Amino acid sequence: MNTDLTLVIMAAGLGRRFGGDKQLAPLGPAGEPMLVLSIRSAIACGFTRTVIVIRPELEMQFSVVLAYFIPNAKVHFCYQSMMDVPEGCGGLVGLQRTKPWGTAHALWSARHLVSGPMAVINADDFYGEGAFARLAAGLKTSPNEWMMVAYPIALTLSEHGGVNRGVCQVADNRLQSVQEWLNIHWRNNELVGEGPKEMTRLDAHSLVSMTCWGFSPSIFDVIKRELAAFIGQQGPQSQAECYLPAVVQAAIEQGEPVSVSVASEPWLGVTYPKDTVWVKQQLLELLGD
Repeated sequence: MNTDLTLVIMAAGLGRRFGGDKQLAPLGPAGEPMLVLSIRSAIACGFTRTVIVIRPELEMQFSVVLAYFIPNAKVHFCYQSMMDVPEGCGGLVGLQRTKPWGTAHALWSARHLVSGPMAVINADDFYGEGAFARLAAGLKTSPNEWMMVAYPIALTLSEHGGVNRGVCQVADNRLQSVQEWLNIHWRNNELVGEGPKEMTRLDAHSLVSMTCWGFSPSIFDVIKRELAAFIGQQGPQSQAECYLPAVVQAAIEQGEPVSVSVASEPWLGVTYPKDTVWVKQQLLELLGD
């Protein structure tokens, strides 16, 4: 089957804990941002185009970086606007926001540029080429199905503070549930985080979503419904975010199957400025000549 694959990269985040636009941080062996490494891997695995969700003020910087490192890549930009909400929410609802609506809304922002199977990732994470090979194989074989590449949680933590992760329950290679946990960190030799209700202990062998998804365009219908419900529940003054794992969970509860493949290569990412030295060294060892 000749299926065109699109890579959607969410790159509109504010990087509050990092202290800046970490999606442009020069972390690769040649000073590449992480998303350059991802685009290269995706192209090698059969993806033919890339859609990058950004804030408008970042377009020039991204254009310069991409033209330098991967000039022949087929890349399209779209903006994550706080005013771009599902019909019926009222566009003015975004006026009182001081930050984007979250990762579900970031993907929603790309809906006009994606018409076929897609991989969805974060701009500031390194997933390894194997993750893109798994996504490409799954999307080409079953372009109407959803999938996820999961990572062992112990390999995704930071020594410098808590992190947010989508914690997964998996059975028979199918995703049973995914819930966003916040501020996951080691405390007195136990892994703890803010789960759905409160700060609690977390199994150190858990699998987590690092935003390495494969979707059909049907994801946009689910986001439309769930994002509209979220905005209606939160109200115009809320700064809460609608997370992509919550949208996937809603779809699972309505019978959407999501297959899971566990990554065989390391994930790397930066949450805090102090993470950068270690990540640069790891990428140099993995990718350097």
